[in-house]
Amino acid sequence: METVLVVDDEQGILEALADLLREEGYRVLTASHGREALERMAELRPDLVLTDWMMPVLDGPALIERIRAEPAYKDVSLMGMSAVDVSSLRHRYPGMPFLQKPFDIHALMRQVRKALDGKQG
Repeated sequence: METVLVVDDEQGILEALADLLREEGYRVLTASHGREALERMAELRPDLVLTDWMMPVLDGPALIERIRAEPAYKDVSLMGMSAVDVSSLRHRYPGMPFLQKPFDIHALMRQVRKALDGKQG
């Protein structure tokens, strides 16, 4: 079973995404900010981290930097989501998928599947 870590400081979004991903058959971990996400990753290494960009304590960019700097996480897929325009983020983080909030649930699931399939290819 593939594991997705969802990171978002908005509890409603966090719970909705976790429920949706569980219904699709994924094991789901949740965290409300980047520092908590790193703690979860130390407990159980996810296959994909789906993270919000603007959060307290440790934001999305800082979380991504820490994950990329850790050799043990080199195979973890990363995906960002933000309410701000993601076109500039795509240029700053080439190859990393981003979803613009609010997003279509079908688009989210396609991106999650694509990110996880890319890991295996």
